[in-house]
Amino acid sequence: MNYDWADGAESLEERFHRLADRWKADPEVFLSSSITKKSQHPDYQAIIAMGWEVVPLILRELAIKPGHWFVALHAITGENPVPEDCHGNLPKMTEHWLAWGKNRGLI
Repeated sequence: MNYDWADGAESLEERFHRLADRWKADPEVFLSSSITKKSQHPDYQAIIAMGWEVVPLILRELAIKPGHWFVALHAITGENPVPEDCHGNLPKMTEHWLAWGKNRGLI
């Protein structure tokens, strides 16, 4: 796998933001209500492939503007701190993931 940020051309954070911005700007993502479609986008998958190092960046992104980062967080961490009764509630899901990140010193 070619990580163009690994050779110093682009930092991890720059790559994350470039991919995230492109993912969020794609009309196929923006206009879709399908979480599956959003999470299968190549840029979203590239962010997941970046691994644990991007978890703090995703959490910071969630703190600024809640969005559908939950699939990525779960895929990377293998965890899901969101109680079943909160599934589908974006503000509550965000709250639980941010609390999870704070408890682990990630944000």
